[in-house]
Amino acid sequence: MIAVPFHQDPRVVRGFTHFSRAVAVMMSVVALVLLAGWCWNVPLLTAAVPVQPSMKPNAAIGFALSGSSLLLSQDDSGSLRLRLASWLSLAVMAIGVATFGEYVWAADPGVDYLLDDSLMALVFVLLGGLGLLVSARRWLYLREGLAIALLAIAMIGLASYGIALASKHGPLFDRVPIYTTLLLLAVLGWLSSTPTTGLTRVATADTLGGAFARRLLLPALLLPVVFAFVFEMLQSGLGLPETLAFAFMALFSGAAVALLVWWVANLLDKLERQRRETLLLRNDADTDTLTGLANRRAFDDALANLLHGQRKHDAMFSLLMLDLDRFKSYNDDFGHLAGDEVLRITGHLLGTALRPSDLAARYGGEEFALLLPHADISRASDVAARILGAFRGFAWSRRAVTISIGVAQSAAGDDAMDLIQRADAALYDAKRAGRDQAVTATTAR
Repeated sequence: MIAVPFHQDPRVVRGFTHFSRAVAVMMSVVALVLLAGWCWNVPLLTAAVPVQPSMKPNAAIGFALSGSSLLLSQDDSGSLRLRLASWLSLAVMAIGVATFGEYVWAADPGVDYLLDDSLMALVFVLLGGLGLLVSARRWLYLREGLAIALLAIAMIGLASYGIALASKHGPLFDRVPIYTTLLLLAVLGWLSSTPTTGLTRVATADTLGGAFARRLLLPALLLPVVFAFVFEMLQSGLGLPETLAFAFMALFSGAAVALLVWWVANLLDKLERQRRETLLLRNDADTDTLTGLANRRAFDDALANLLHGQRKHDAMFSLLMLDLDRFKSYNDDFGHLAGDEVLRITGHLLGTALRPSDLAARYGGEEFALLLPHADISRASDVAARILGAFRGFAWSRRAVTISIGVAQSAAGDDAMDLIQRADAALYDAKRAGRDQAVTATTAR
């Protein structure tokens, strides 16, 4: 069969790219505002919201550098920008290493430091490594592994938001590090900066899988937050024992999964109906309505694809040009309705003589063309003989109808005109030799 190429949806690719740039700008601006608060000793500016504890200066610097690197890495036109983006990502990694070293070598770091600042250090080491690999356009699997690890850390932070929201012990933002939000956006921004490779390649595809990914990824990211919120609310808010809270949580989880399945089913139904409508429109555009075969435009497209495959993969194929014998006389004797019936029968006979991978087309008037992928001249000659036998054995209602066939195999360096001319020349040789036969073009003419 003729392969269908895999494409990205240009509109979706542009959307991912715009999102990545917006994230880069937002990260840089927020981090610079936080740093300005530290420089000018304005506590309100050192936190995202009034009740939030201040973000540490090293974390703000790390996010500012990562945002700048993300913005620079968007442009493939200049190697200088990519090198600068790589150096900025290396600086982010250095901030992570320095942060970790500061608290490891502290006289008494304490448990809170170990859980908070060492995790922040790990985040910046991984985030810098992710930016470095994206800017270098190398080591795809390692790059995606770092992104998944960072997403896992961010999801833990998001789940803690859900717990804090349901808990009665303090305000929401007072228990969760502010850099969790920036971290999630940073990872999504880096992934979106390369929308045609890696994990985002499927999400930007113009396929059913791409449509699913675009619609289900966000709910999948939010589910841990919702589950954590419900579980904490059942225990802290309603005072249920842990066993009963788990039971209700299981019920809620099942309901959430059922709702997700229902949503997916509705989405699949909608996409399938759209696919069928598109297929019908495409078939109408590429099908000859009288014979049910492909039309000239579909034949030209298929021939171009086969010639491309021959040049790229040395995949040979054959072309048959066919012409009904004395068809004008048949129309004159029995009328155009009878002639149309002959064309319909011809379409049926050609369709039943071919493999599923072959293409039969109405080339024009009473002339037809067959494309036989991966068929040499011997195989094509067998197909021609089978078609001649089908016409001779058919019980024509008025008088026998015969067909003449020209057979040509593709050759290295062929373009569409070369191959068609060889097959046409063989067809006219068959006409001159008495019709109702096939002639093979063995050499280029």
